[in-house]
Amino acid sequence: MHMKTIFNDGFFGLLVVTLLATLHIFPSQALAESDNVGLIAGKSVEIPRLRVIVETDAGGDPDDEQSMVRFLMYCNEWDVEGIICTRPKAREKENLNPIRTGLGIVRHMVKAYGECYPKLVQHDVRYPQPDELLLRTVSGYEDSDEGVQLILDAIDSDDPRPVWFMNWGTDHGSASSSLKRALDRVLKERGPSGYAAFKNRIRLSSFENFGNHTAKIGPPFKIWVNTFFPSIAFPDIKEERWYRRFSALTATAGGFELKHDVLTDHGPLGALYPTNTTNVQKESDTMAFLYLVPTGMNDPEQPTWGSWAGRYGRNDKNFPSQPYYWANAKDTWQGVTHRESTLRRWAVHLQNDFKARMDWCVSDRQDANHPPAPQVSGALLRTVASGDTVTVDASDSTDPDGDALQVEWTVYPEPGSYRGVPPTLNLATNSQASFVAPRVESPKTIHLILTVTDDGIPALTRYQRVVVTVAP
Repeated sequence: MHMKTIFNDGFFGLLVVTLLATLHIFPSQALAESDNVGLIAGKSVEIPRLRVIVETDAGGDPDDEQSMVRFLMYCNEWDVEGIICTRPKAREKENLNPIRTGLGIVRHMVKAYGECYPKLVQHDVRYPQPDELLLRTVSGYEDSDEGVQLILDAIDSDDPRPVWFMNWGTDHGSASSSLKRALDRVLKERGPSGYAAFKNRIRLSSFENFGNHTAKIGPPFKIWVNTFFPSIAFPDIKEERWYRRFSALTATAGGFELKHDVLTDHGPLGALYPTNTTNVQKESDTMAFLYLVPTGMNDPEQPTWGSWAGRYGRNDKNFPSQPYYWANAKDTWQGVTHRESTLRRWAVHLQNDFKARMDWCVSDRQDANHPPAPQVSGALLRTVASGDTVTVDASDSTDPDGDALQVEWTVYPEPGSYRGVPPTLNLATNSQASFVAPRVESPKTIHLILTVTDDGIPALTRYQRVVVTVAP
């Protein structure tokens, strides 16, 4: 089911990475829910960078500040429209930050990011200017309209791209969600048609804090991926809430060590990572944005495909007629079938990536590692007939640092619709692999994941996905 090979590249890889840095490349941004990928031709669909807004109650559970450190390390991957802070007063005893307002805490973190910026921008020119990010870090308190206005301005802008909104939770002592307040205002002032037009511009990778706007006032959000729950019990997990599993699955993955890799000698932002959470490296909110990190194997419009935040299924229990998803999917990985396998399979990769970005805070470009650029020859979306031989080739994959690359092809059965025995990948020379399409009674999809890992320190991994529709 897999093939490995080693090869090396150099300058051409740097050119490829530079080109891809301006785009998010997803196998499909327009797959129909019928999973009929055979209707789409071409190698890939190039889509613009995602626009994102974060809403955080930093100043409460310190895990928001943990997640914010990681988020700022990834803010080069999106167009960050804003960061909204909803907690006017830091929680006594639980939160030990010497700054005692949520807005003050996050603005201090953005300023620390600014101190790292001269190094970060060497590694990726897309890191946003610190002053611009600071201007977009605003209050979402009940006595302030800054958060509401930021949302209105972003969604009402001429930019045709939708906005991905991430609420990281607003519990006791926090103001209500600025998105809920914005939707209240829009419904009142613009009526049902204006409300629908506004709401259709929003995508959610988020906690649920939007009241009747989630399900009772139509239309539903175009997509809501709840990276925090479900409330479906898994008897073998003490805590069924999905967000509580992030630290357990990732804290030490690949030898990650918080003190060495973040807190010490990694700049002023890493030093702000708090350690007094109930779970070590709790980061309960991190999966909300890890879901959106463009790794090459995920597509935010396809929650069932999998991502660094795990894989998600429809929430038919609570929202049977709406495109809402939660963490009820299971993968079989290393002989274990479990919900946790949907994230555990990527844990080493995502922690190594975080480790490398923390290195970027203090290292010049030539002294740090950078992700490889996988490249599949031919279409990423293919239609074949039963019995056909399908060949995939990754020999054009490159690395910006000239590192040697390890390539692995894997059948990822769960995202596809084919439910027979997964086809065996036949090993070919170099970076090629092939399999014989199985016999089917109706069109079925098979997902292949190309995993490319360099030999830098830490080793970094990126992917590409090939979706093959097998026709009878």
